[in-house]
Amino acid sequence: MENKLIIKKNICNLLSDLTDKQAGELIKGAAAYVFEDKPFQTKDEFLKGAFLYIKREIDVSKQNSANGKKGAEKRLENLRKKAAVGVIVGSVMMANTQRKNSSEK
Repeated sequence: MENKLIIKKNICNLLSDLTDKQAGELIKGAAAYVFEDKPFQTKDEFLKGAFLYIKREIDVSKQNSANGKKGAEKRLENLRKKAAVGVIVGSVMMANTQRKNSSEK
């Protein structure tokens, strides 16, 4: 899974209210959190709160991505099972007669 840092409109609005120094520190901290798993450290209490807001969005996005991947894998597995032409009994492949019989009716 590729890590990415997406800046949504609400975050952009937050950044516009910060000084350039604060915005740079916040963006660098968010990037370090996403790409290097480093915790955000600052003495600026406002930035700590802003980062918690951004962190929540990052964590939700990561979880949604992981859940989507699990769902896609499960759908593929189900499709593979449906596409199987036979059933293995012991070490012998038996033809799936349910499909043949149902199509003959």
